Amino acid sequence: MAARLRPLRRRSALRRLFAPFRLRTLIRRNEIAYTALAGIVGLLSGLAVVGMQEVIHLMGLWVFGSEDPVSGAAELDPMRSFAGPVAGGVLVGLSYLIGRRWFRRVADPIEANAVGGGKVGIPGSLYITAQTVLSSGFGGSVGMEAAYTQAASAGASWIGQSLRLRREDLRQLVAAGAGGAIAAAFDAPLAGAFYAFELVLATYTVAALLPVLAASIAATAVTRLISDNHGPSLFFAGQIPVEGYLPIALMAVLAAGVGIAIMRSVALMERLFGKSPIPGWSQPMIGGLAVGALALVSPQVLSSGHGAMTLVLGSNMTVWALLALFGLKIVASIISLGSGFRGGLFFASLLLGAILGKVFAIGWMLAFGLQIPIVVFAVVGMCALATSIIGAPMAMSFLALEMTQSLPLALAVLFSALLSTSIVRQLFGFSFSTWRFHLRGETIRSATDVGWIRDLTVGRLMRRTSNTLATTATIAEARRRYPLGSTKAVPLLNETDSYAGMCQMTDLHWDGQDPKKRVASIARHKSAWLRPEQTVSDAISAFARNEADTLAVVGGEMQVLGTLNEHYCLRRYADETNKRLYPARH
Repeated sequence: MAARLRPLRRRSALRRLFAPFRLRTLIRRNEIAYTALAGIVGLLSGLAVVGMQEVIHLMGLWVFGSEDPVSGAAELDPMRSFAGPVAGGVLVGLSYLIGRRWFRRVADPIEANAVGGGKVGIPGSLYITAQTVLSSGFGGSVGMEAAYTQAASAGASWIGQSLRLRREDLRQLVAAGAGGAIAAAFDAPLAGAFYAFELVLATYTVAALLPVLAASIAATAVTRLISDNHGPSLFFAGQIPVEGYLPIALMAVLAAGVGIAIMRSVALMERLFGKSPIPGWSQPMIGGLAVGALALVSPQVLSSGHGAMTLVLGSNMTVWALLALFGLKIVASIISLGSGFRGGLFFASLLLGAILGKVFAIGWMLAFGLQIPIVVFAVVGMCALATSIIGAPMAMSFLALEMTQSLPLALAVLFSALLSTSIVRQLFGFSFSTWRFHLRGETIRSATDVGWIRDLTVGRLMRRTSNTLATTATIAEARRRYPLGSTKAVPLLNETDSYAGMCQMTDLHWDGQDPKKRVASIARHKSAWLRPEQTVSDAISAFARNEADTLAVVGGEMQVLGTLNEHYCLRRYADETNKRLYPARH
């Protein structure tokens, strides 16, 4: 009986073994299956966002005693307003003290797609998410969108890595997770999808259209099904007159300037804290003290600002009240981020832009008159400032369209967003996320996949060779050792066996050469060589700069490791580029 059961058990084990392989093959070869997988990622992203929103709501009730979002509460206990950010700073500081050993470097979705091929670590992402929840839940003036996208993209990356998807498919799945998170947070599927395209993929492709849209729609659907917390809605049925585009353009220019100032101020605050003698783990507590003091003046500076946004858009605040909130929120956000509170500027930039738009509209109305409702300028300013800081002009335009259901207003937002984006790129060159990469020494300017370039190093491309010549050898000896056609170039070594130049075969076998001369007399590229850790793009630049066909690859003490040919280097670069531009699912 046992002998009969043994083959059945073996076949059952084989089925279990090949089940993941079959699923992976189906997803890789079937676009419908891959889109369905992205839809599942969107569902999970929406659930994650709703879960974190509920946690933030409970923390607001527990820490500040407010049923409503703390930044929009009608009344807050001053003691709690002050103590909340201080306690949050202590907890965030302790989290750095505990987690810095294991989570020194955690890639966000943009960096993961740019450098890591879509690989986002689960433990580090959970750590970042927990820090962000602590920061915002205890009143730090930071947004939760960073936590939403981090958790959602990490889950998507884990699913994709478990199925061993191709690099480009994994990058698309990570973008789908992040886009689904933004769609769920703002109840705006198109805005979430274009957030994924512009910031996490850094490209619009037909191949990514279906999975990213499926994830965004699924995330929005599950959020609407289980939650009443939807994004702000401002219906606008009017038209934007042609003369209304002049103040809109001026406001876009102003928003770009404010955005650049905020980004530079955050970097300056981080530098000041970094140079101070205060230990890094205790800096969030100092930031919490400052934010708590600001909250005593205006509780609207607390947390991400959803409640404050409702007040700004739905009430008739005076110009001085708006300006005071504008200044206090900027200072609170800069201090929060500079001191180490975890989070981002996504929603803060929306709130600040709405305030800026209303203040600008009131000033323009008093000076020249106004034919457009002030709330229109609030929406345009909101998206213009958010675009200058976050980027993604199309995502912001679709956010305005989904908030107001007004195509004329969405076109005005697109105009202002493109104008502010062009100014920021010209004068500053970075969005907030890529600016942070720049401060760390990275050269990333978008989520465009440059990781494969870093992986394709000179050390991987070079041809290891033991063919060398001593500089003391004569041309006649070298001709006997290396006949014409045997190779293209040979590295030369000096008395200490260090690199001393390249001997080209065309120079060596030229009829006009004196056979008694030493090969050192015909050496080329004495000061030009490659290092094994350099990338393929560095090598291509070196070939062009030195007008060389072949260069030596040398180690730390100028020891020759091999050679690299320009033609082979360019061919490999073109092959890898084509793989990224035209990925094949089949």
